[in-house]
Amino acid sequence: MEQKKKFIESEILTWSITAGLSRGTRVYKEGIEELDKKPSKEFLREEIPKRFGHSYHADSNTHIGNLRTLKEDIDKDKKCLSILDGQKIYFGRIQKIVNLYLKYCWVCFNDPKPVHCPFDRIILHDGLSLRNISWTSMTEDQYTEEVLTKAKEVAGGFEKITEWEIDFFNNANPTYLNV
Repeated sequence: MEQKKKFIESEILTWSITAGLSRGTRVYKEGIEELDKKPSKEFLREEIPKRFGHSYHADSNTHIGNLRTLKEDIDKDKKCLSILDGQKIYFGRIQKIVNLYLKYCWVCFNDPKPVHCPFDRIILHDGLSLRNISWTSMTEDQYTEEVLTKAKEVAGGFEKITEWEIDFFNNANPTYLNV
């Protein structure tokens, strides 16, 4: 059983990182080859389980601070710094990677319910009607002042955001509707 759990944990990390680094605003400098992106992905693979592991549970403000710290640490890492476009990664990408990872762990392993959900285009544009915000270039201020405020309102309370997101995503995602 331990091998199966190790396998799915690795897959969850891969899915989360891939989802957070794909699409939209450029992550890496122009001309960076796939192999050269390895340091940033390795950094995330090592740090996410360490910082946001199975027993992770935080209130909203602490979670935002933890996301900020991870972003700042990536921005300061010499290996990542040399390949990141603009020498930074956007807060929106960090929240997507970490919040998706926490969501998968909650669903698959019955880990503590995440305080936030992963905010992507479907959730921001269709669920929250925040069409002026792109998750791939979202700032921390947009996340805290606009996105979380609107999500709390739409979900009917801060503690209901996670369940609201799963329900909305399952019902709004065309991939699932046509199965």
